[in-house]
Amino acid sequence: MTRHIVATDDDPAIRKILQIMLTKEGYQVTSCQNGNELISELATEETTIDLILLDIKMPGFSGLDLLAMIKRSHPHIPVIMLTAFSDLDTGMKAMRLGASDYLTKPVRRETLVTCIRRVLAASETQQEEVEEKSFYLNQQKDLEKKLHTALQTLNNTTFATLEAFSETIEQKDAYTKGHCSRVRTIAVSIAKALNLPHSNVMIIEGGSLLHDIGKIGIPETILNKNSSLTKEEYDIIKTHPEAGERIIRSIEMFQPYRPIIRSHHERIDGKGYPDGLKGDEIPLDVKIVSLADAFDAMTSSRAYRSALPTELAVEEIKLFSGTQFDPDLVNLFIDKELFLL
Repeated sequence: MTRHIVATDDDPAIRKILQIMLTKEGYQVTSCQNGNELISELATEETTIDLILLDIKMPGFSGLDLLAMIKRSHPHIPVIMLTAFSDLDTGMKAMRLGASDYLTKPVRRETLVTCIRRVLAASETQQEEVEEKSFYLNQQKDLEKKLHTALQTLNNTTFATLEAFSETIEQKDAYTKGHCSRVRTIAVSIAKALNLPHSNVMIIEGGSLLHDIGKIGIPETILNKNSSLTKEEYDIIKTHPEAGERIIRSIEMFQPYRPIIRSHHERIDGKGYPDGLKGDEIPLDVKIVSLADAFDAMTSSRAYRSALPTELAVEEIKLFSGTQFDPDLVNLFIDKELFLL
């Protein structure tokens, strides 16, 4: 590919010499006699220009003025400065402004050609690095987009699975239809009111949907009994947290929900089940779901009793604050009126 060089110098003799020398070396050469011509050339031919030779001392725009403009608007085009000044300071100033190199006039052909070849090679390498970096950045963005889509799909699949499990639980007990979904709504609202991280909110949401999964193994005659349970029947009901944990033990995606499934009937005072945890031994996620679970149970009709009015259920929650429920969560639940969801 023929390289395009633009030589800018106010001296017509020098422009002629540069054109002859560089054309013989196989370059396409365009000559400009001042800064205005160079600016026009850049405006129309920017994509075709591979290198600029630029005289420092010219009428109108000086070479250094033009260099600064080129580096701002066309930073990918390398510039070699030509100067009649032999002092080092002038050359170094040009380099600081972004010149790839500078040569002192009169310039010998061998020196000029060697310099041009070196600068073009360096520019080509730099451009390849820029293109390679751009390629990998675009590839990274594409992978990140695909990963985001895959995670979203997985997340949607996970919650679809959770909702299917929840529906399976509730099919056994017509009186608790929608219970897990309502617990999810209340628990997530509490979590968001606490400004918990999104990851915690997601665990609380999934745990709410699965908290009663162990009831799959409870006989329907007990779940749907329309009178008070016997001690033996209540003991069977109390096995559902551990049964639920066993059910999901081998399902990897459900492992974050295990504490909620096992411990949602624990109490702050240690009188809950199955492990008798108390106070700070109970994780915050579990405390949130426990409160939501109890409130929805109070305000839902069951086979053996009618639903409590909301205001009475709130009073019950207050009554058991500090014994069954975390008092800070109770205060938040009431202050934010989350019971009105």
